Amino acid sequence: MAAPNGSHATWTNQVPIAVAPLNCVPYTGPPLDNSDVDMAQKESNQVSKNQPAMVFLPPQTTEKELNDILETTTHGVVVSGGAASGKFGPLIGSVDISESHDTFLFRVALPGVKNDQKFKCDIQEDGSITIEGATETGEKKVHVHNMVFEMHTQNLCPPGNFSVSFQLGGPVDPLTLEKELANGVLEGVVKKKPLKGL
Repeated sequence: MAAPNGSHATWTNQVPIAVAPLNCVPYTGPPLDNSDVDMAQKESNQVSKNQPAMVFLPPQTTEKELNDILETTTHGVVVSGGAASGKFGPLIGSVDISESHDTFLFRVALPGVKNDQKFKCDIQEDGSITIEGATETGEKKVHVHNMVFEMHTQNLCPPGNFSVSFQLGGPVDPLTLEKELANGVLEGVVKKKPLKGL
């Protein structure tokens, strides 16, 4: 069999290249083939649509595109800017979400982020949360204690602005949000909005 580039080399002679994907998003749409799917398969597809998903967006993403993505998932996380670049080290924006009968708890990994005038955490009544700020780690030169250090490794998240957006599992009362950014983790607790008629 000829290689797809038109050369006469066979696939068995090709050296495999290990390439990691830049963006990974699980496919949650309808089945790709037209075969009949039994009820159990349909139920498992419904369950997978409610599973957590992380979407990495390029810097040019518009607010409308961001909102369209957030509307399609109840447990999704969207990261952009420095958070999605993956240039060095781990990404910021890993999210844990939990709930009790009347409250949501969320924790977001934000290494290198300070609680300064650039940092903000906005929450809407529908449970959507947007966190914006700037990371201070991952730079090539570090100025500390009146000295300059050239970094030999850069394993922390890249410096620069970031945005992380995600959706809690239901409507909330934004006025009840209590949050704290400490040790690279933002922890927030917010009351669920009471259901009408109860």
